[in-house]
Parts: sequence; C-alpha cells; structure tokens
Amino acid sequence: MNSRRFSVFLVPAKDDRRWAEGVIAELAARYDAPLFEPHVTVYGGNYTEDAELEPVRRALAGAAAETGPITLRVTGLGVTEEYFKTLFVSFGEDPRLRRLHEAVKGAVARDSGYELVPHLSLLYADIPLAAKEMAAGTVSLDREEMRFDEVKIVAPDPVTGWRDAMRWQTLFRVRLGETAEDIRAVLFDYGGVLAEEGFREGLFEIARRQGLDPIAVHGVGMEVVYGSGYVLGKGSETAFWSLMRERAGLRGSDRELSALVLDRFVLRPEMLELVRALRAKGYITAIVSDQTDWLEWLDRRDGFFREFDRVFNSYRLGKGKRDPSLFDDVARELGIVPREAVFVDDMLANVVRAESRGMRGIVFDDEARFRQELKRFVEV
Repeated sequence: MNSRRFSVFLVPAKDDRRWAEGVIAELAARYDAPLFEPHVTVYGGNYTEDAELEPVRRALAGAAAETGPITLRVTGLGVTEEYFKTLFVSFGEDPRLRRLHEAVKGAVARDSGYELVPHLSLLYADIPLAAKEMAAGTVSLDREEMRFDEVKIVAPDPVTGWRDAMRWQTLFRVRLGETAEDIRAVLFDYGGVLAEEGFREGLFEIARRQGLDPIAVHGVGMEVVYGSGYVLGKGSETAFWSLMRERAGLRGSDRELSALVLDRFVLRPEMLELVRALRAKGYITAIVSDQTDWLEWLDRRDGFFREFDRVFNSYRLGKGKRDPSLFDDVARELGIVPREAVFVDDMLANVVRAESRGMRGIVFDDEARFRQELKRFVEV
C-alpha cells in the first residue's frame, strides 16, 4: 500500500489569521504564487491507512482539551532557498507548542524525524534568493506575537502533492481549549453504534448460506446500496436486491433477503440508557444515519426514535455522510454550530468528514471504550 503524507497545522486566531491571509494574498498576486492557509507546521509524517491517524487524532484532542490558545513570540522575518520556506515569520521556542509536537510524535506509528522549527510562511515561490529578500522588505511585520487557537491534520492531494495548495484536505480539526461546556449535542450513527451492524452481518449470513465470499458480497452491497440510489431515497428495495442478484449472485426473494438483514439490527440497551442520561442532562441527541426506509421499519419494530430529539436519515434527506455538507445541514437544523456537536460513528471516514466541518468525533469500537472517550466532551 502506498504511503501518504500528512501534516499537523497550528492555525492562527482571527485577527492574526486575517493579517497573514492579507499578506499571503498580496505576495501571491505580485509573484504569481499560490494562495494557502496560514499555519505553523507542528509535525509532518506519513501514513498508509486511515486507521493510523486515529492515535494522532486522539492525541490532538487530548492536548487541545488541556491547553488554551497558544501565543508565539515573533522573532522576525526570514527567507531561504527552499520553496516552502520562501518567506516566513519566525517564532521563538514555546513549551506548549513543544508539548503539542511531542504528543503527535508519540502517537504516530513511525516517527518521520520531523524537527520543529516554528515559522509561518507568507510566500511559496520559485524565485532567486535576492528576490525573496526584496519581497521580505515589503512586508510590514507590525506584531511582536501571534495567537493560535486551532490545530488540524491536513493531507495533500495524492497526485499533485503539497504544491497544489488549493487541494489540501483537512482530515481533522479541533479548537484549543474546548471543553465539555462547549458541547450541546451528541449525534449517533445507528447501525454499528446504537445497534449491531445488521447490514454487514446480514449480508455475511446470506453469503455463508449461499456458499459465497462474505467479504466480497458485503463489498458489493456497500457499492450497490448507494449505486441503486436506495440509501438516498432515489431507488427502491426491489432495485437494490435486483442489482445484488446480478452483481453478487444472490438468490432468494426480496422479503427473504431483507429479513436476514433486518433481523440482525439488534439495539444495544446500554447505548439507549446512555442516550436517556444525556437528554436528562440537557444535551440534544440525534441519529445521523445512512439508511434506507428500513430505519423506519426498524423503529416500528423497536420504538427507538422517541429516545432522540431528531432523526436524520439519508433516505429522507437525499444526502448521506459521504457528502460532508450533511454535517453543516444537521447542525443548522439543530440550531447549533458544528463545534458544539460530538459525532459518533463506527466508520472512521464518516468521523473524519464530520471533523472536517468542525464537529468533534469519536470512532466507535466498543461500548466501554466509547464511554471513556465521551467523557472528554460531555458530563454524564
């Protein structure tokens, strides 16, 4: 599997960010250079699988909860022959920034050897060193310190790399100093979190009974439930199973096959008890699920919708968690801003998308570990 790059960015707070963005824009226009987000790189490394970033996310979330915004002392402007250090603001050593760097370094699977030399670039350009020095002379550095209040994990485009700044992707973000007092809502996935993952287990069982490869059948199922339009309310149960018969070689009626899936969505009683406890404490609770009209059938069978303030089902919304803007929609409907919500899902990719919109996220592994993780954000 190919290795991919990532960096941890420390992002300036509002006023300092506005100043840096203005300088970057002015220099970019003058030297036909790219625009990019102002930041201090805390760490740069590699990963091969998304799961390898989970310890980094946890380390950053823990560090962010323990420290407030970081203020760095400005030591001047600098230039080098390096593209990514064309022209930059340099900073003095700071113990909290150093601890943040060490927290990430301790969490990565393989240390890249990245050395922390705190600076904030203002220009990326392939120009002579003399021209860079002239550019530095045009910058009015009118501040003795800069304040930073957010940390994020960013990855470059896998093809065009870091130079294509417009295609940098935010994989995780958290504001420094946020505590449980900031959280107003806890959002839960259904299958795999509130209930056993019936879709996966049902397809596994169908495959075993019919002598097929369970992993392959499940893989086809994940493609077809979206490809048929069923999960977004643009297709039907009949269309879904018809495609499954065609592409995975399944046999049996729609009713028989659906029953094998639905029977395996079994609610987790302790999770519902936790939801009740959260509501009793005044937190908003909601389901955010990529599900079909099966979710409504399951509610008629088990009666769990009443335990939540809202239910957001992709089948009714026409939009699923593969579209990160869904999380903006959910926050708006709940009357909150994204940073006031914790989103819980058993799929890392969905958690990453929620975090990219500003929500806090928890990847659900098991109930005991989840409860410990939740304590970082809420009091229950």
